[in-house]
Amino acid sequence: MLLYQHAERMEEEWKNPENAEEWLHFFHKEGSRRTPVRISRTALETCFHSAAGESLVSIYVANTQTIHEQVRVRLRAGGRFTSEAPLTLAAPDFEARRLAMYADLVASPMIEQTANELLGRFTAEELEAVALWMRSKSSAQG
Repeated sequence: MLLYQHAERMEEEWKNPENAEEWLHFFHKEGSRRTPVRISRTALETCFHSAAGESLVSIYVANTQTIHEQVRVRLRAGGRFTSEAPLTLAAPDFEARRLAMYADLVASPMIEQTANELLGRFTAEELEAVALWMRSKSSAQG
């Protein structure tokens, strides 16, 4: 009975988090284990295909499988998560997915042509530095 009351209280606390505009809160359920999780607005909007003005819930629902796979990865790494200290997912947790998404948007022949033009002129580390600079400039302008 005490466990049930605790779960009810946790559920109620979780329904109206104070930072709901920047985070989407949900529970990851695996067997009888319920883990409180929050995912940032930035992660949902930048790492998944989303339409302008689309709700965080809609983005989450459309990408539940990918999001929950990342939760499982983080759970395997260990840690204890509570409603006060939930498992937190942010954009860096989905960086590989975001990069793959952008690669899908650019035509492969265009990537190959550009890569051939840059071959031997720059190292991968130098190109990563350029990409980092471009990301910082675009986020500063946005």
